[in-house]
Amino acid sequence: MSFKVNTAQKLKNILYVTLLGGTIGPLFTCIAFGFSIDRAIKGLVAGVLISSLSAYFETFIFRGKLKKLRFSFILLLRSLAYISIISFSVLMVWVAHESMLNNRGVIDTILTDDFINFITTTFPYIFLFAFSFSFLMNFLIQINDLLGKGVLLSYITGRYHKPKIEERFFMFLDLESSTTIAETIGPVKYHEIMNSYFFDINDPIIESKGEIYQYVGDEVVISWKKNNGVNNLNCIKCYFAIREKIDSLHKKYIRDFGLIPGFKAGLHFGEVVIGEVGDSRKEIVFHGDVMNTASRIQGQAKVMNKQLLISEDALQHLDLENRFKAAELGRFKLKGKEIETVIYEVTL
Repeated sequence: MSFKVNTAQKLKNILYVTLLGGTIGPLFTCIAFGFSIDRAIKGLVAGVLISSLSAYFETFIFRGKLKKLRFSFILLLRSLAYISIISFSVLMVWVAHESMLNNRGVIDTILTDDFINFITTTFPYIFLFAFSFSFLMNFLIQINDLLGKGVLLSYITGRYHKPKIEERFFMFLDLESSTTIAETIGPVKYHEIMNSYFFDINDPIIESKGEIYQYVGDEVVISWKKNNGVNNLNCIKCYFAIREKIDSLHKKYIRDFGLIPGFKAGLHFGEVVIGEVGDSRKEIVFHGDVMNTASRIQGQAKVMNKQLLISEDALQHLDLENRFKAAELGRFKLKGKEIETVIYEVTL
């Protein structure tokens, strides 16, 4: 049930970024230094090198092994990496071009007055651009990670400055026996296990096209736009992908905390109003009965000791085929609601 993005897909993403870099490179070079065929070719090669190397580092290093580093440290590492990539690529392109043009070796080219002139006159501007671009882009990337996927762009574009109505799936995912766990392992260890748990379930959520709306204590609220939730049964598969991920890490949790976190979930679908709220602290929030109902369904999962419960309103938009089983549990009058809700249990 894993949503793991295979190497081929990652390489395809790198290719797309490389093609974009191959377009931007010659445009920037000709705009900044004047048009010529030589400059356009240099810009093309430099753009391809910079974008491909940057995409590789972003995909396999910064989004993989280094995700847990603190904000300031990862910002510094990212900026240094991007500065190095841009500077290295520009220098390599210039040296390679001049070597071929003058039929000289690389070392001989580096020892020429032309190279010294390039380093002292043109390269400082390129380095200044690399420094400014790298710091700004990586700062924005880090801020976007802090706010949540796509939130920064929504703020900048004013997408939800005026409230909008959207159809969405919502899943409330709640940790089991959190109070007992906190009492058993203490507040510091409890914070560590929650942080580890939230970190480990992030990839299955993102890979299922889900958006983490908020963390509320030991609870995670996940949202899908209608198409993202329906496609590939993402909103259902996400739950089982999370369970598979946590099960695969059982040795780590036993070693570090002496237990394996369990969780139950409730899933619902409907219209919500989404918009910006607040003054000194702005936030993009959802309002609507869908949120309350999803939370109540999750609470019913606890009461009935079921793993994943889903409303009939959500189920009618999903074609489970033979991939999942849905068993009707009955009609329930959930807390705070006048109309009864038909609830199903979803299993593999």
